Amino acid sequence: MKANKVPWTARLEAAVAAHGAGLASAQPLAGDGSDRRFFRLLGSPTLVLLYHPYPPGGPVNENDSYYLIGRHLRAQGGPVPEIYAYNREEGWMLLEDLGDVSLESAFAKPLKEGQMRFWYRQALKVLVGLQVDGREGFDPSWCFDTPVVDRPFLLERECGYFVQAFLYGYLGLKVTREELAPDLDRLLSLALPEGPNYFLHRDFQSRNLFIRDGRLRVIDFQGGRLGPLGYDVAALLIDPYVGLTPAWQEELLNYYLDILKTRLTVDDAAFKEQYRHLALCRNLQILGAFGFLTRVKKKDYFARYIPAALTGLRQRLKDRPGEFPRLEEGVEQAMGGGG
Repeated sequence: MKANKVPWTARLEAAVAAHGAGLASAQPLAGDGSDRRFFRLLGSPTLVLLYHPYPPGGPVNENDSYYLIGRHLRAQGGPVPEIYAYNREEGWMLLEDLGDVSLESAFAKPLKEGQMRFWYRQALKVLVGLQVDGREGFDPSWCFDTPVVDRPFLLERECGYFVQAFLYGYLGLKVTREELAPDLDRLLSLALPEGPNYFLHRDFQSRNLFIRDGRLRVIDFQGGRLGPLGYDVAALLIDPYVGLTPAWQEELLNYYLDILKTRLTVDDAAFKEQYRHLALCRNLQILGAFGFLTRVKKKDYFARYIPAALTGLRQRLKDRPGEFPRLEEGVEQAMGGGG
């Protein structure tokens, strides 16, 4: 057992050495909301070690999905990190190092409007490429979790998560999913009308986009699957880590549609109607995740983003007056106490 309490093995040491780096000076990197661990390995070039010895999943686990989906997206021209080596038995991967500048960290400094517009437009161009090109040849058997975002998925993992992990688990409110069922049923019907699915990253937000050598790169795609186009757009535009104003969100949504229409036939009005409801679903998921990470995982850092996410949800519901009265009531309770 060596530094950082990670068991460096002979196979790992050999793979690292073969790529011109070493384990002796491994530097821990800040992780995300998962249990994975990351290390920067000094060398020429530097590498990133992803270490996750007990990944969730079944015959296909989370590490497998990272490897399989990552190779697919890269083959399709997606700006994802190169995967140099993968050892399934020991739960590690060696990855291209994309540096430390995420879109979130770049926007932590005052940027001019032109700079913000440039990087968000780059992100939306990248997203359209992933969605359309990533669907070609995508094999749902690569997914460790579920292969598609469908109604049961949104009900359990977005709506139910919000009720259980945020309203009840974080705030302690005695609100049940059954009480909200009429609103949730209506929301899911409007969020998932009949239509084709495309590649869906499922967490396409500022912490998963890195600036490297003047262009954007994408990480954390292991949860990729098939789903509606508007979900990932919503994940980026309503991202509470950056907090885009409604005016910025609308401008960038229109820009996204302009790009998308160079690849697909799109009805703007129908797309925006679905998008508004997918954004509501994503907003519920964000609050569920922040509640879970704060209360259960004890990652208190995420609590600071709850007020912005809750305010955003309240405004989205007010923009649909009378459409989701039970959800509105639950949000008003949430803003009136708890936490």
